[in-house]
Amino acid sequence: MLTFAKKTQHCVDLIVSKSCSNNEEALSQLNHYVWVTMIILPIAIFTSAYNAYIENYTLAFLITLFSAYTIGSLFLISKIKETYLLYHGANIIYAFLILFMIYHTDMENSRILWAYIYPIGIIFLFGNRLGFLYSSLLLGMIVGLFLFIPQLQTAYNTEFQVRFALTYMIVAFISSWIAHHRERFQKESMQTQYALFLEQALLKEEIERRAVLEKELQYLAQTDPLTSLYNRGYFLEMAEKELQRAFRYDEPLCFAILDIDHFKRINDTFGHPVGDVVLQALGKHCLQSLRETDLMGRLGGEEFAFLLLHVNEEQARAKMEKLREELSQLSVADNTGSTLNFTVSIGLAMLTERIKRLDELYIQADEKLYVAKDAGRNCVR
Repeated sequence: MLTFAKKTQHCVDLIVSKSCSNNEEALSQLNHYVWVTMIILPIAIFTSAYNAYIENYTLAFLITLFSAYTIGSLFLISKIKETYLLYHGANIIYAFLILFMIYHTDMENSRILWAYIYPIGIIFLFGNRLGFLYSSLLLGMIVGLFLFIPQLQTAYNTEFQVRFALTYMIVAFISSWIAHHRERFQKESMQTQYALFLEQALLKEEIERRAVLEKELQYLAQTDPLTSLYNRGYFLEMAEKELQRAFRYDEPLCFAILDIDHFKRINDTFGHPVGDVVLQALGKHCLQSLRETDLMGRLGGEEFAFLLLHVNEEQARAKMEKLREELSQLSVADNTGSTLNFTVSIGLAMLTERIKRLDELYIQADEKLYVAKDAGRNCVR
């Protein structure tokens, strides 16, 4: 039974999906209409065939007309935007059908019982307010038939008429009460879903904001703000990891320290803003000159460090010589509109079996830097 209901709902969803409307309330009402049609249609076809068999051709025709209308209305869903017109049309035909069955008492008095289906279906379709109004209107018309059609007074005595009216209203009240609570539950459920969706959206936005903030904080923690190179702490941290990897796989590695010659003179002569421009130009050029696998960071002031991976001493020295020469030809604009040039001294140290820690490699490269300065600067040692 559950499987059949799921398959029916899937069929209903396919029909509703063809609607031109984007309004959720209208689509929900259309869903109800298709469900009511699916439920009533087989009953209507069976009763139509039965009445034709017992030669009640008028009633069989009216039921067939109602069936044809409901089937045809499903094909109009994709063409009519105001689908509520279809519901009202089906409502009018079905109400007339019930009144016809009650009026023609010569057929069978028990046919009046079909009237009880009306409030259940119509309230489910139109909701508790409009559905209850239509149900009350139909009951009023049935009572009018009781009062003004003599043969009905004979077929249904007063006691039956009172019991019918009371039981009909009870069915209408119960159906309306159920529909009211169903609509209330759906409304509260939609509000809860919307609140949850809004909360999820805010949470997602907060997570994204925190991720961006964390990334910015990580960048600030790793980067020198002036040159956008790795700062001293992060460079040494990365260098330590690469050193341990070089130990593990017995790979060559070179640690180099670069210092700008007479940088204090540049600051004193041209001012610290020009000195900052020199530092930025040097960092930018070095990043363009080095490989992606090489590491570079600013140790502080005018001192920079390099970690060259997978190179022997000859290759490392040639690379640093080339970089020294390129930097000596690099021109930087000063505050007077002219340009100035600068030179650098570089000391490098290769990883050997005697070296066990990063600070030993650092000290050796620093000593080589002082050798380069003592040799007259603008050289690699």
